Amino acid sequence: MLATDILKVLYAPHKAFKQIVQNPKYLGAIIVFILFVAVQTGFYYSLYSRTYYEQTSPSSSQLGTWTENATLWTASAGAVIGNNYVDMINSTFYGNGSLQFTLTNSNSLSMELSSFNSVNCGPTSFQNLSLRIKIVEPQTAPSTVTLYLYSLNSANYFQYDLTPDFTASTDGFWNKLTVPVGSGNWQSTGSPTWGNITGLKLNFTFPSNSDITLRMEGLFFRGIYESPIKTDSTGFIIYVLQLVVTQFLFEWLLFTGLLYIIIKGLKGTITWKPLFVAVGFALIVTVVQTLINIAATSALPSLYYPIEFLAGVPGETAAVSNAITAAAANYSLIASLLQLAAYVWIAGLGTMIVRALIPEFSWTKSLLASAASLIVTILLLSLLGV
Repeated sequence: MLATDILKVLYAPHKAFKQIVQNPKYLGAIIVFILFVAVQTGFYYSLYSRTYYEQTSPSSSQLGTWTENATLWTASAGAVIGNNYVDMINSTFYGNGSLQFTLTNSNSLSMELSSFNSVNCGPTSFQNLSLRIKIVEPQTAPSTVTLYLYSLNSANYFQYDLTPDFTASTDGFWNKLTVPVGSGNWQSTGSPTWGNITGLKLNFTFPSNSDITLRMEGLFFRGIYESPIKTDSTGFIIYVLQLVVTQFLFEWLLFTGLLYIIIKGLKGTITWKPLFVAVGFALIVTVVQTLINIAATSALPSLYYPIEFLAGVPGETAAVSNAITAAAANYSLIASLLQLAAYVWIAGLGTMIVRALIPEFSWTKSLLASAASLIVTILLLSLLGV
């Protein structure tokens, strides 16, 4: 009988609500709630199985680890290592300062991070090394720039020529480098393995002796993309369940409460239970909407969110966001139209609920009460971030 009442809301709502308000049963509304939680969880699974976030080492929450702590580094004899808290990338994501190396009257400067937790740069793991470097002085391009990656110790290493990335003066600019690892133009010494990278060194050589000041930030390995489902399946399920339960309950309570207040304000005689149960039945519309949304995710391509999306560097985040928005444009249009249709449908069902409860109200009056309640509910849900 309850299943019939729920279905009847979809194809014969006027008759259904007359029966529901005369014999309101919480169980029917609870069934709608359970159905919503099930299908909405399925929707988020379908959506996030197409969504991939870049993984890094150090992790995205600790991207500044290697450049915030100057004591982790060693450098050429006489070089001073410290942090510059004025000149840095405009993003707290990379830390609150840049790593600075200074050396007077020399034509070369090397800097070494001799040891960190092993990083796997094998074929199925991290594919790139990112770093940002500013050559403050001298105001000439270096003659050579060489990157070394150690494997277990300094006797086993890979070597890469970065000179082409510094072919012009970089004074005043942060040079963003993305170096492929695991393959490419690397030379090896000893017996290094890409699956076990444990340190690195950079060596700069300039055409003549001068004062040298280099700053570094944004040093990390990158290039693996994982969906949140794979990264933390248990955390994902808990997050989604909290989200969908909150979503339904807030909409149910707010829409019912506002309808109750407005009907009372219009001098209508009403009790809470029939109204609350009827609104719970009406939210079967959200179940239908979600089922269509699941089917619509087939129009959504795989979306890849690089670390720049989270880092908040001016220009970079906007560029990534614009690209993702463009890729998801078709799905976003479908989802927006579905949402609009669902709101109109719920407003119509709310009108029928008011008429079933307060027959003396005109259809216009009932529609105004329903529409006003729903509009305020949408605004409140938006403010609450639900």
